Amino acid sequence: MNNQFEKIDFPTTSFIINQTKDTTLFGPEGTRIFIGSKTFEFPNGTLAKDSIRLDLKEFYKKSDIVLAELSTVSDSKLLETRGMIKIEASSNGEILSLKKGKEIVIHFPKKKFDFTKKMNLFYADETATDSSALNWKIDTVNLVKKTLKLSSFGWWYPSTNDSTSYNFIPKKRIDTLYSWNPLDYYIRAYDFTSETKKEIETTLNKNDYPNFENWNDYGVECEMEISKNGRLKNIKINTKVSNSTKQEIVKFLKNLPLLEPGRNKNGDIIERKGLLFIQGGNVIPLYQTKKEYITSFDRKYSKFEKEVIKDIDDAELEYYIFSVTNLGWINCDIFIDFDEKMDLIVDTPLSSNTKLKMVFNEFDGVLKANTKDGKYTFLNVPKGQTATIIGIQNNNGKIMVAFKEINISINQINGLKFEETTLSQLKNRLDNL
Repeated sequence: MNNQFEKIDFPTTSFIINQTKDTTLFGPEGTRIFIGSKTFEFPNGTLAKDSIRLDLKEFYKKSDIVLAELSTVSDSKLLETRGMIKIEASSNGEILSLKKGKEIVIHFPKKKFDFTKKMNLFYADETATDSSALNWKIDTVNLVKKTLKLSSFGWWYPSTNDSTSYNFIPKKRIDTLYSWNPLDYYIRAYDFTSETKKEIETTLNKNDYPNFENWNDYGVECEMEISKNGRLKNIKINTKVSNSTKQEIVKFLKNLPLLEPGRNKNGDIIERKGLLFIQGGNVIPLYQTKKEYITSFDRKYSKFEKEVIKDIDDAELEYYIFSVTNLGWINCDIFIDFDEKMDLIVDTPLSSNTKLKMVFNEFDGVLKANTKDGKYTFLNVPKGQTATIIGIQNNNGKIMVAFKEINISINQINGLKFEETTLSQLKNRLDNL
């Protein structure tokens, strides 16, 4: 049938990339993708050597999510989304997958003032098709993982009349402004045993240094000297922990790279003395351990960036970032939980030419109505929330639409009134919900 309703299409952005080089791509709706070299392989496991075609579809606008066969649900649990994308890769017409042990890094743009949301990565489940994704599974690899971090550092001044500082800077570091202190990268990446991590996280350190802030906090305090050639020596663990934990921390510190030596106020290289405080409870995303990704910010993309992204810290302010191990449908979401839920019936005739969606007013969630006992039904919706029910109908090639604002409090909604509209008018109204 030749009609607008069936012709709703969502643009695909195609890129041709060189498999031998690291690549950063930008989608027109704001998606940023980092792809390391030698990432894609054929179904038989051989590495793709020719040019790679990557196809990207982006769904950030409410109109796109409503008009597409998409929903924000994970096994009947409601999700709030920050965007959905679909990625496919091919070479010479043959579909590719990611090589085992390789990830690509996906950046979903954040909304303004969207600093407190802790979004997670979701993949569409096995029911997804080329054009629909109605149920999502959380990616456990990208879930919160505890690790260790450098929470504080300090130093003794060379003398009473010399207030020069010392900042524990490695001589050969990746100069990406990665973190507030470059040693934090090494602590995050070091493979401490689970026993050591647990003891560091649960040990209360107490001290009373006259020249330092009070570090009475959970973690381990390390005292050391920095030689003129930048090597740590005379390492002491001041916090009371087990011998095995002391030994592992000392081993880690001894294996740190050479540091820039300390200097006095005249610029002369001198020995310095300082403290590092290692603490637990931080999160280490996979992408932060990838050198090729960290150094990708050395290249600037002013044509695509609203603000210049200098390093990971800048990127994390602008994007939700995930290491992705599967292609296909990908979603940036967070679970939304409510105390009271109910099923809501919409009393309108069932038809293959009609689809119903629910868009929530207070958060970015979209549901598709199920059919239950011969009626359109929204399952497990949060009681007391405000939302808009949207009916979209194909009437002999014409787009008919109904909008009804509701407060979810009763079990059945009546009186959907469909009116003829154009596709552009419909999209505009959806984006203004």
